[in-house]
Amino acid sequence: PLWVLLCLNELAHDPYLPVHHFHAPLIPILVWSAIAGVANAGRVFEWLRRRNSVTSNRSEIGTSLIVATFVMCCSMFCNLFEGVGPQSLQFWDAGRAFYWRNYYVISDRARLFEIVEAQIPSSARVASTDFVHPRFTHHERSYDYSLYERAVAGNTTRVPEDTDYIVIDTGHRYSWIHSPAEVRELREEPEKWELLPDETEGYFIVLRRGGIDL
Repeated sequence: PLWVLLCLNELAHDPYLPVHHFHAPLIPILVWSAIAGVANAGRVFEWLRRRNSVTSNRSEIGTSLIVATFVMCCSMFCNLFEGVGPQSLQFWDAGRAFYWRNYYVISDRARLFEIVEAQIPSSARVASTDFVHPRFTHHERSYDYSLYERAVAGNTTRVPEDTDYIVIDTGHRYSWIHSPAEVRELREEPEKWELLPDETEGYFIVLRRGGIDL
């Protein structure tokens, strides 16, 4: 049922694959299913042996142990080449995107975000990009600033009409905006938006809708 519910999400249809993080609730279920499946492997083998009258010296425990070893080896192999934690190659490879110094060390970008957060009152409705978006989920409204069409924005990629602030992180790995000149709202509706002074060395772009009192 959870899988069916998640597949109803419009973002899952383009592409039609579970590539978005809202499928994360399925991961514990898959892990639990794998554990239960390994435990049942011996019983299934024994049932098939009896049904087909095949004699074997292999016990239920022995079969389950073989299957468990196979699953563990597959898991270790996948984590070695596809994982992002200390058990993976790319965690230690300075040439990889998930090198530990890129993700597990507090950067200037992370420190400077505190300046941005202090500028925006909790009563504001904020549209923000990936990575900083979770920092505004306890504000009055927290909207996703992306290239996806959203019902809350009239099935367009624009921000909702009641948006007070826009926060753009120019340094995250999925960023397509790196300077104010590339911000759609400043190009198309400059009379509606005010670009706040940059105090973050270009890491963040903050826009405030005109007419809002601090």
